[in-house]
Amino acid sequence: YVNIAFKTGGCDEKPGEYGITHFCEHMFVKGSKRFHTQKDRKDFLENHGGTYNATTSDLCLRFHGRIIAENLAILIDVLTEMLRDALFDNEQIEIERGVILDEMRRGLDNPDRMMHDFGMKQMFNVFVPNGTRRLGSAETIKSFTAEQLREYAAKHMSAKNCVVTISGRIDDKNAVIEQLEQAFAFLPTHDVTQNMELTYTPCVAHCPSDKHKNVKIHVVFSDTIPDTYENRYINKCIGRFENYLRRELQEVLRHQNGLIYGIGFAYYGYQNDGASGFATETAPENIAHLVALMAKTAYRVYTENPINQEELDKMFNLGRLGDADFLENSVARNDEISGFYRFYDKLFNFYENIDMKKSITPEDVIKYTRGIFDAPMSIITYGAGFDADLKQIWIDNFK
Repeated sequence: YVNIAFKTGGCDEKPGEYGITHFCEHMFVKGSKRFHTQKDRKDFLENHGGTYNATTSDLCLRFHGRIIAENLAILIDVLTEMLRDALFDNEQIEIERGVILDEMRRGLDNPDRMMHDFGMKQMFNVFVPNGTRRLGSAETIKSFTAEQLREYAAKHMSAKNCVVTISGRIDDKNAVIEQLEQAFAFLPTHDVTQNMELTYTPCVAHCPSDKHKNVKIHVVFSDTIPDTYENRYINKCIGRFENYLRRELQEVLRHQNGLIYGIGFAYYGYQNDGASGFATETAPENIAHLVALMAKTAYRVYTENPINQEELDKMFNLGRLGDADFLENSVARNDEISGFYRFYDKLFNFYENIDMKKSITPEDVIKYTRGIFDAPMSIITYGAGFDADLKQIWIDNFK
């Protein structure tokens, strides 16, 4: 499995550029000098036991593929040729413009995506008018020219913001390294600064949608500990607390009161400026009761029933499934290694990570989560209308 990641994405786009990174992604995957169409490249790779794809997020532009081990050199050659010799053909741009406009319309119909975009707008003033954060708007998508796309890609893609990771069977690592050095020699070496600064404004906000019978709700708090390499242990302790609280909320909200189907996590923002908490949904007539129970349960877990060693052992043992995925699944392993390096500029140490998780104590979880509910809170809702002051309900019941 080969993953080529550039540390650039929607976060770097300015008004008039919204969606341009994603549009560039589409055009890199289209024709190149060697493979004039996407089908030509796809057929070639499939004949050699391989596949490929690409994705764009707020923080990352990725090109990746899998192939049988003996053909690794072929996959590297195909992916790098795709980046080096993309045509950005005008006829293909017009075709992809229609594809991306359809993708944007589907995004506007996706309640989870729309809720997240709504939350980013309310809490961080990050939004795309009449569009979505990653895809852009109809106006911007229709405006991009081949020259704009080429110039933007050249400015935001450099050897200095590129991380290449390979996982799976490698027969001759020295030969692979030599090939990578030659294959990526085309990349320029200018600095690329990523725009990750955000200002959090706590809020309570509802996005109405007549198409939905339920109310989706995210209760989040400003992150108090920056996500840095040095803070990994502290943030793992906080993660254990959040997971323990989520399990308690699931028990109370679903199994004891029948208000929800399930509860998960919500996260907004970027690496060091964000807000995180819990996500669920319920009927509008139940929303006030739901928030009251969430507040009561959070207070109980925070003050009266803190996490114990038995719960930590349970989480550690369950986490061994993920550790097994790392060892057995080349894609999972690659994603972990690539993401870790992009965030911290450090190599991921699997066994150090296990030892760190195993060393977490109840005392440290309690210590590092003091004040977590004192951080500014936001409540974001989406869907059916309701009549309740959710913030006041939380305040009245967090005791």
